[in-house]
Amino acid sequence: MSVSVIRNFVAFTIFSFLLFSCNSANEDTYNKRVKHFRHLVFSETPYDKFQGIYPLTGSEAEKINNYTLSYDEDGKLTSVAYMRGEDLLGYSGRGYAKVEISYTDSTETHHYFNKDNRPQEYMGVFVSIYKLDAEGNRIGLSFMDRNSNKIENRNKVAYFIWKILPDGMVQEKRYNLEDEETVMNANCPFYELRFSYDKNGYCTRLANYMADTLYNCTIENCGDIGVSYFLFEYNEKGGLKKFSVFNVRGQMSNLYSGWSRFINTLDKNGYVTEVIYYDQDNEPLGGRNNPITATVYDEHGAVIERKYMDKDRNLFVRSSVGAAVVKYSYDEEGHPVDTTYFDTSLAEIVKK
Repeated sequence: MSVSVIRNFVAFTIFSFLLFSCNSANEDTYNKRVKHFRHLVFSETPYDKFQGIYPLTGSEAEKINNYTLSYDEDGKLTSVAYMRGEDLLGYSGRGYAKVEISYTDSTETHHYFNKDNRPQEYMGVFVSIYKLDAEGNRIGLSFMDRNSNKIENRNKVAYFIWKILPDGMVQEKRYNLEDEETVMNANCPFYELRFSYDKNGYCTRLANYMADTLYNCTIENCGDIGVSYFLFEYNEKGGLKKFSVFNVRGQMSNLYSGWSRFINTLDKNGYVTEVIYYDQDNEPLGGRNNPITATVYDEHGAVIERKYMDKDRNLFVRSSVGAAVVKYSYDEEGHPVDTTYFDTSLAEIVKK
């Protein structure tokens, strides 16, 4: 073999190695800065940061509905998007398809986008601005409209204030534009809340406080024995299994909708295939409400059917839906194209 051939071979080998190494480095960087998850951790407060559970590979995310979390070179989260492949999807249940996040030393700003990647409002606001302390912890949140005016969200809250207490609980207070302390929302009229977290960062308790004392809310919407705190339980992967409501004495109590507890059945991928609601006597919810809802998903993780049932698993027309069974269909990209409603005899209901 000639010297020139050997030199060319060596040069090609070195070039190939460098190209492979470069591509591998780029791929490693991409994998660190973009992550995909089937679900986000359950949250009851905007204090919570986005946390993905049930991870997917990039190739799996091409075919499965997922939350795509993107990070900058410093590891800060810069966007959360509900997607399949390259397409934004508009039915994550969070009220938007994507949130983009930017930072200064003392702020974290969220802008919201719809499935067409156009700016939109969320919870009645256009921009959410978190205030951060020197360690980057969230200590406040305020809202702006499209013209950068301070506004209240749809729950009549203009800003939040958070503090980590000596016992580790996170204190939350909310105020309106008149700087008056206000409730979380009209259906759950708590003022000061305190949140407890486990080692994974999952919220395990939401408690209603007044003057440093666990408080029993007894006004309208808080049941006949009052409501004081909620407990949340998760499976080993972070999926929410149980949500329970109690009064200050630890008795099961009901919220405005009549239920005191719900228990989720999750499949191996974290999808809720069945939820059962119970009243404060720990009996399946009765009256005009259905206690059992079963959900079926397609191979992409999109809901294709919901069945509403009574405690004996007979089909039940849910008044808020106007049907006992609802079926959903989608196009190839994963966008909804049709919804069909059925009564208890599985006869189609024509919605006007």
